[in-house]
Amino acid sequence: MARRPSPRSSTPRPDRARKQGGPQRPPQGANRPGPHRSGPNRSGDPRAARPFETFEATFLGHPEGTGGFLRPLGAVKSQGLDLLVDWRDASGAIHGDRVKAEVSGETWDGRLRGRVVQILARTPDPIPCHLQQQAWGWRAVPVEPRIQQIVSVPPTDLAADGDFVSVLLDPQPTKDQLKGRVVARLGRPSDLKIENKLTAALFNLRTDFPDAVMQELAPYPTVISEAWLAGREDLRDLLTCTVDPATAKDFDDAISLEVLPQEEGGGWLLGVHIADVSHYVPEGGPLDAEARLRGTSVYFPDECIPMLPDRLSSELCSLKEGVDRLTLTAWITLTPDLEVAETRFSESVIRSRKRLTYDQVKTACMDLDKRSRAEIGEDLCQVLDEALVLSRRLTEQRRERGALALDTEETEFLFDDQGFPVDARPYAHHDAHRMIEAFMLLANEAVATFFSRRKLPTIYRIHDQPDPLKLEVFKGLALNLGFLRPHDAPTPEVLNALLDKVRGGPLEVLLNTMLLRSLKRAEYSADNIGHSGLALDDYLHFTSPIRRYPDLIVHRLLRQVLRGERLPEGLHGHLAILAKQASDAEQRATEAERENDRWKAVLLMKPKIGQKFDGRIAGLSPRVAFVKLEKPFVEVGVPLGALGGAFEVDEHRTRATGLGGQVVLQIGDPVKVEITGVDEDLRRVSAWVLEAQASDAKGKRMTFVPTLAGPATVREADFVDEKRKGRPEGRGPRTGREDHPPKGRPPRAAREAPGRSGRPKAKPPKGSVRGSGRKRS
Repeated sequence: MARRPSPRSSTPRPDRARKQGGPQRPPQGANRPGPHRSGPNRSGDPRAARPFETFEATFLGHPEGTGGFLRPLGAVKSQGLDLLVDWRDASGAIHGDRVKAEVSGETWDGRLRGRVVQILARTPDPIPCHLQQQAWGWRAVPVEPRIQQIVSVPPTDLAADGDFVSVLLDPQPTKDQLKGRVVARLGRPSDLKIENKLTAALFNLRTDFPDAVMQELAPYPTVISEAWLAGREDLRDLLTCTVDPATAKDFDDAISLEVLPQEEGGGWLLGVHIADVSHYVPEGGPLDAEARLRGTSVYFPDECIPMLPDRLSSELCSLKEGVDRLTLTAWITLTPDLEVAETRFSESVIRSRKRLTYDQVKTACMDLDKRSRAEIGEDLCQVLDEALVLSRRLTEQRRERGALALDTEETEFLFDDQGFPVDARPYAHHDAHRMIEAFMLLANEAVATFFSRRKLPTIYRIHDQPDPLKLEVFKGLALNLGFLRPHDAPTPEVLNALLDKVRGGPLEVLLNTMLLRSLKRAEYSADNIGHSGLALDDYLHFTSPIRRYPDLIVHRLLRQVLRGERLPEGLHGHLAILAKQASDAEQRATEAERENDRWKAVLLMKPKIGQKFDGRIAGLSPRVAFVKLEKPFVEVGVPLGALGGAFEVDEHRTRATGLGGQVVLQIGDPVKVEITGVDEDLRRVSAWVLEAQASDAKGKRMTFVPTLAGPATVREADFVDEKRKGRPEGRGPRTGREDHPPKGRPPRAAREAPGRSGRPKAKPPKGSVRGSGRKRS
């Protein structure tokens, strides 16, 4: 299955920008706790804690150290409430533990430090491990790099030596040796798509449906019964079609469009027909409970973990071509000036005329290919021609009211016949995609307005105003790249003009991504505060009930209102809980999809070690520069220590300065890199820079060539003989940490033996120099 990329745009309406120079360090003790107060703080914010006052948190390990972070219970990553924990203050906690903690001080930059007071419980979720048999017994090496302890497990009949397994940890946190037991077998390292199973296990994604769910589905017929059509609007003779990605199987939306006659005032009647999933998933049953736990479908590049069983998502609910399907229809009447004159909603039944892909619409209606138009049908092509014209006007109207026209690029992986990734490219996005997005946005807004005007409870999709300081940081980046002037304010009009300048150019992906990072994350809520990204007062999700649980909730509520049924008491509080669960599930799915993309990138780049690629700096951390390659379209990490010249990153992480201020590298600079290794434990691809287009201290462009012959912080295991070619034999992550070369100084005999070396020699990259490290262009 494939997911249609959802539009993520935002219209910042910042207040007056803060003074130049970035955030000031808080005065000593500004964030420190005040006098003692018994009991936990109600807000859950550790910044409100007092001395010796404890709070419950989740301990998050660090993949390259024994310290970590503390995240208060109920908090999410985007809130920025994590506390730093030194390894001496971790008290033996491991990643995922529920702990009792307290605030212990501040870091040099004003961030709070925490201390683990007591480990309350180990993580209740099984963790994926690599099972290994040793002379003394069995052990399990966690796949999660943030868990660095080895787990001792008893013998098991579920798996063999070398298998990947799920291990349930001993809930007793007081034992010195981490213990657990094998509860399931995941597969072998060489299994096809084993990385998908491991990703699902890492994020505790539910992959199998319980028997109770399948039993609830068993009585449903394979075709729509006549009894289900009673009271529904019959739209089977209406010209409708679906437009989805080529690999999609769950078609949850169809469209129809009618041009109104001029004697009636003109305009359009748009029909957005959404699969009526609420008919098949009654509230409170096993199927509903499972869908609520999953929250959303999870999409990997080569696999989908659906929210609903295939019997529903790909069959009964999917709006297949030429098949009767139950729907909820949003009728939207638009005037010639694009004003919404009337909206109406109905329970309906449709029969889709054609299942189309985005590229088919582009070929037939944008490229005007005669053969494609004949295959689709001239009457349907005329509807799509009119739909494209209308959608372009709707997109322009949305920009005029203050919405940002962001086109975020997703990575599309290509696979060979055996399922191995062979290439990665930006996901194509053109007017056919924008047509469907414009119509879905209009339907979502119409349903939200319906609930808001009647003051009926529902789950809204909200997006808070952006942080003015982050917008100023983005403005500084765009200013350095020459796309903004110093007096330009980061208003929607200015930012949209900037995005138009870079559209189709080499910096389009970079600036779209950086602007998106400057905005706050959209989420679900029972309280409506509007959607700043779309510049709308009322917005919700209605158009994807097959893959999103909040859409299913909205469908149920809309059906109840249409049928004149009374909504239950206390519904607002119940919806608030469901909205929080849905937001958490969405965040978990997003992180799992990104992790799987990194895994696919490692598998793709493993045979390419030693090869050279062009790219651009896409991000900076205190130790690493992240480079987005042009082809394949993946991200690699370059240790800043490999550049020489003691490069330091600024506080906003947009530029790195080295060689005493004589060389400045910033986000967006073109670079040429050589792949030096892959780390399947950490899902990272390492490289070093051969050449970069940088700036000198006066801002003049120059060519910078690093002085070091090899990466300074890449591990010895990452050095690979350049003669090694071909596909790697194993596809799974490294199976243990005992394979790494021994650390420390080699024995004297080894050091003095001719032809022996204690560590591998790195071959200097072609074109590197040992000297000033820069040359004028």
